[in-house]
This record gives sequence, structure tokens and C-alpha cells, in this order.
Amino acid sequence: MKFFVLFFISFIFSVSTNAANLKQFTKKNKEPLHVTSKKLTVFDKKGLYEFTGNVVAVKGDVTLKADKVNVLRNNKTGDIEKIVCIGNVVITKQNKKAVADKAIYEDKQQKITLIGNASVTSDKNKIKSDMIIYFINKDYAVAQSTNAKKRVEVTIYPNKKRSK
Repeated sequence: MKFFVLFFISFIFSVSTNAANLKQFTKKNKEPLHVTSKKLTVFDKKGLYEFTGNVVAVKGDVTLKADKVNVLRNNKTGDIEKIVCIGNVVITKQNKKAVADKAIYEDKQQKITLIGNASVTSDKNKIKSDMIIYFINKDYAVAQSTNAKKRVEVTIYPNKKRSK
């Protein structure tokens, strides 16, 4: 399950200005993944790993927290096909943070979806919406409201001028 956290990190980087970092981080690396939870249930024939109860996954300087995390693997290839994080989802890396009620990673579509009270923060810059979808290979994101009374909120601060 070495690719478990990598998908989320790419989304966090979507609000940063350095696309090279995003693409570099989504590549597989050899850092170990450490997951803790109150319970792990494995449905081997289905390829389903169900982590429940204060799930914390750490890989390098990236931390994922959620109430529940389901990982669906392809039984033939062993590759992760889909990851669903439910409840109090928080993903952090240095000064970047993604928060949502639910997060879904779909490998085939190379897509990450944050649903419900979704926000992504990089330094002081912030995107807030009901739903934020990030297309990893296409390197773009869509934030949208699912409620007619709510709107997408974006706060962008100017970059600090560098002295010569």
C-alpha cells in the first residue's frame, strides 16, 4: 500500500504555484508508510482494507487523518484502485492542508474529490467549497458548490517580492 498517501498530496499541491513539485510527488517513492487505527479489517478476496477509528497515515512529511479509510486493491495486480476517507479528513504537508468530510481517490481517472466542507490551504491562500475535484494528470482543479445558497470562496495573497 505504498501509494496510499501520495494521491492526496498531489491535491494539496494544486493550490501552489510549482507544478513540478506536484508531478514529482505523485511518482512512487521508497519511503515507508505507517498507518495506525483502532481497527483494521481485511477482506482479502475483495481486496478491501478497512481502517476504522482515528486513522492516521504518515509517509515522509505527509500526514493523513480520518475517522475511516477504505482501500480497494486490484486482486490481480495488487495496485490500489480507489481510496475513500470518511469523517474529519485532514491531509497536511508542511504549510499545506486539505480538509473535507469525505475524500475519494480514483486511480483509473487519476482524480481526487474532496466532498463536504472542503478546503485547501497553502500558506495563507485558501479555496473553500462544497466539493473540490483535482485531476492529477491534467493538472487542474474544479471547485463547485452543490448548494444554491453557497458559493466557492477563494482567497489569494500576493507573493512577497524578492530582493535582488
